[in-house]
Amino acid sequence: MTVTFIEGTAAVLMYLFGGALVLFIYEAYKKTGQRSLIFMAIGFFVLIFGGNLTTLAAAIEEMSFTPGALDQSAARTLSLVIQLIGIVLLIISATRPFGRKE
Repeated sequence: MTVTFIEGTAAVLMYLFGGALVLFIYEAYKKTGQRSLIFMAIGFFVLIFGGNLTTLAAAIEEMSFTPGALDQSAARTLSLVIQLIGIVLLIISATRPFGRKE
């Protein structure tokens, strides 16, 4: 699988904008002390990382001198599992009644 310029650019932008979102949520956590925000920040981080994992794996494979070394099926499966963990963290942050940190 080859990574096009548009895919690579979109992945980089996803990491940059996603990282900015995570930082904004973390800053809100530092100001308010609400523990649900830290779960939300971690959930979004994991979700963004998992969403771009297949593109990252394909780019690494292209840059290496051993094409076919990474199993794309395993990368897609791992990506879905990581995204699922991120979604579970987001659900936990939305449904658990976390208070302020003491």
